[in-house]
Amino acid sequence: MILPHRPCPAVVTAAGHGTRFYPFTRFVPKEMLPIGSKPALGHVIAECIAAGADHVYVVTRPDDQIVPGYTAWLHDQGLAIRAVPEDLSCGYGNAAPLLTLADELTACEEFLVAFGDDVLLGGTPGADLAAMRALAESASAEATIAAQRIDRTDIGSFGVVDLAEPGGNRVTGIRQRPDPASVAEPLAVVSRLVLRPAILDHLVTRPEAAGEVDLGVAVGEQARVGDVRVHRLDAVWVTVGEPHRYADALARFERGDLTASCVTAGA
Repeated sequence: MILPHRPCPAVVTAAGHGTRFYPFTRFVPKEMLPIGSKPALGHVIAECIAAGADHVYVVTRPDDQIVPGYTAWLHDQGLAIRAVPEDLSCGYGNAAPLLTLADELTACEEFLVAFGDDVLLGGTPGADLAAMRALAESASAEATIAAQRIDRTDIGSFGVVDLAEPGGNRVTGIRQRPDPASVAEPLAVVSRLVLRPAILDHLVTRPEAAGEVDLGVAVGEQARVGDVRVHRLDAVWVTVGEPHRYADALARFERGDLTASCVTAGA
């Protein structure tokens, strides 16, 4: 695949508190949990760079010293990467890191977003994000999101993509934990996005997100007023955000089970 040559930074979020792994995450951020010899965050950073990111911003908790230390080491290895403490005045939620970097992102034609505790395994590193960039360019889309097919019985555990037509890629909305009977294709949203600065206008606190600044809600709103596309992942999406999911990620990595398949809530 030929990557677009446009300048494109990546925002990698690593500012969560990891409450499901407490008390471990009181001392070590969940993004630093290892998969193989590399922390989850390292896999995500490598993916973004392989997809053509010319600079990586890793947004961290203001009191975190471990992730900034790791990114400083990567910088010393020659990577264009910088840790940025989250601005707590931007509100709470998974979109707050984008508001922290709003001044930088407003000047960009496009930027990548990846959550540091979600890893894509298998295939060529960065291939899915690169395909998303290409789709965003060909469709002139304001946002392109990743999704992976899930078991229909697990729809109630995920944000699910609604499409303009079966099998298509034009997104009409994102619903959180919808009634399975109302879902045509069970596509769960995955934390990989190619965005344009217009998304920043939608990053506000919302009642449907319990007063948080939620990126999924914002992209769903963008889909109602503009062009949003979905890319179906070729890689396997795993997460280290919960103990049972981290155990599944390690098991998949160790046995080499790295082909795209349904993701289940209890895996």
